[in-house]
Amino acid sequence: MRKAEIIEKSYDNLVLNIPHASVAGLGYAKWDDKVGLIREVRKWTDWYTDFIFIPEDRPMVKSITADYSRFVVDVERMVNDPLNDIGQGIVYTKFNGIKRTIDEEERLGMMAYYYAYIKQLKGMLNEHSLLVDCHSFPSDMSDVDVCIGVNNDWSRPTEFVIELVAEVFKQAGYSVMVNQPYSNSIAPQMEFSYDSIMIELNKRIYLNEQELELLESANKVKATLDELYMLLLNYWEEL
Repeated sequence: MRKAEIIEKSYDNLVLNIPHASVAGLGYAKWDDKVGLIREVRKWTDWYTDFIFIPEDRPMVKSITADYSRFVVDVERMVNDPLNDIGQGIVYTKFNGIKRTIDEEERLGMMAYYYAYIKQLKGMLNEHSLLVDCHSFPSDMSDVDVCIGVNNDWSRPTEFVIELVAEVFKQAGYSVMVNQPYSNSIAPQMEFSYDSIMIELNKRIYLNEQELELLESANKVKATLDELYMLLLNYWEEL
């Protein structure tokens, strides 16, 4: 290949999407089983992911965090999401046997928040961005420490980038799988293409899941992520 045909790929912008860290706005009266709701919130909230993923003093790393619990409005879902069929679209109405009553005015308000969130997320992106979808998962879902999720479309990073992310965690002593137990990554459509990757942390590597308290090991996870950000913002490859 002649030098003029070499395309160099690198990132000048990391955007962290943190959709499930909040427990605000739950409105327990809207659900028919308050005890059941609390149980599901404790299990499925991505506790402290805003603290874990967001670095200090890295201006090229931007972040957006949802203001409300996923049980109020789930900004990770899509319009006409297939999960609508089981009551788990953008506005949940059912979840593991519990039901929620919501009127049309409330639903429209939540949808307005959803559209505003996605608009803000899109405004952070450019053609040299890596969108990092930041999550955690309950330890009883898998033995893997870190799950990396990618799409099989235009937003999929190169294999070099996927392997770089995996290797940073492996070198820190974590077990890593790609698209197991979770797959895919949020990637809103833009007029340009960019890369997107999901990082799911097993809660056991940073959280006491019974007391919902950070473990000392959370500092190691946070340091590993900071190292990863540094590498992603300073790497380049020839395509």
